[in-house]
Amino acid sequence: MIWPPIGCEKRESGAEPWIRLAGSDVEVEQMVGGTRGTDYVYVMLDGSLANVRYLPGARLVAKEDRGRNRRREVYRVPKSIIADKPVVKISFSNSGYMFLDLYMVREEGIESYSCPQYEDICRELALRFKFIGEERQLAEFYINFIPKLVDEIKSILKKSNARGIFFARHASRLEETFNDPHLSLFTSMALDTWQGRALSLQERISHVVELWVLAKVVEAVDGETIGDEWWVEFTSNHPLARITSRNTGREYAIFYQPSIYPHTISAFLPERKRLHVVPDVVVFEGLFQYLGWGMLHELVEKGDRPLLVIEVKSGIETSEWRRPEYVLKQLEAYKRYLKPKRIALAVLTRLREPSLRTGLRGLGVDVYEDLLSPEIQAGFAQYVRDALK
Repeated sequence: MIWPPIGCEKRESGAEPWIRLAGSDVEVEQMVGGTRGTDYVYVMLDGSLANVRYLPGARLVAKEDRGRNRRREVYRVPKSIIADKPVVKISFSNSGYMFLDLYMVREEGIESYSCPQYEDICRELALRFKFIGEERQLAEFYINFIPKLVDEIKSILKKSNARGIFFARHASRLEETFNDPHLSLFTSMALDTWQGRALSLQERISHVVELWVLAKVVEAVDGETIGDEWWVEFTSNHPLARITSRNTGREYAIFYQPSIYPHTISAFLPERKRLHVVPDVVVFEGLFQYLGWGMLHELVEKGDRPLLVIEVKSGIETSEWRRPEYVLKQLEAYKRYLKPKRIALAVLTRLREPSLRTGLRGLGVDVYEDLLSPEIQAGFAQYVRDALK
């Protein structure tokens, strides 16, 4: 790492309230707990970024709960460990906006650098975070596949004559990943626990894979977007895209994560366990407009059955949503409440549970796994065309 990085300017020397010399130690303060109103401190050691809590000799000397799952932590680190090494402070505003400052601990004091144009630095540093636990598989999957999938979504979007995607309300993290996957990776890896990183990466991966499968549906029928843009708003029942097939001239409304009833997490099952009944992709023939939250069932009750319902999995889910029995109950609920003419499970990687394949066959669910394979993609595209005849 070039020091100081291009675009960073040294500030006039002055006391920093969160980092200070304390004899043979350096005292460092961070605010942890998500990406709202938090500050994380990392140090570059042997080419890798390590959070202050994991530095050799680091001692936690103060801890204070600050509400909203945030916690103030103060560490003492031997000066010999941290001196003359780049110190990266990653801050998130209460609205989630990120900014970055750089520091260097010298014998005579602390050098501070302002980096107004920090995006390129973050992209470089995104691959430097030291793994601290079970987030490794998700991070490596993200690095290997998510930027490529995002590029393909953008290519299909352009081919459909859409100007872009509008991301509403709670879709801001997906928007961040769509706009800049490498900067988005930095945001996830900035968290100081492997559990936090894993949850963040899982969410980003899942939504990109879902959006990619939806884009492949549009591509399969050579869809032309009606209007200027696609619309992403979870559970709102605003069609993500209304398209005309250039192949057949037929028109379709495609919903992304619509809500079937006025519940997004519902207790429909006899044993009263909560079930996530928000299908990923639902395709109707016709140009339906905004339906209202929880009102998808009204179309079905009027006889407008969806031509196709697709549940999407990345294949590396770490939550309960990957368990075979859970997936089967999801798809069973979609069949019961939406009565689709065709229903499929699309998996980016390969299914690892034989019991899931058996259960899916029993439900009449079509399965497309290993969608990263061009041959499987071709088969899936033909399946979509057949379903939307």
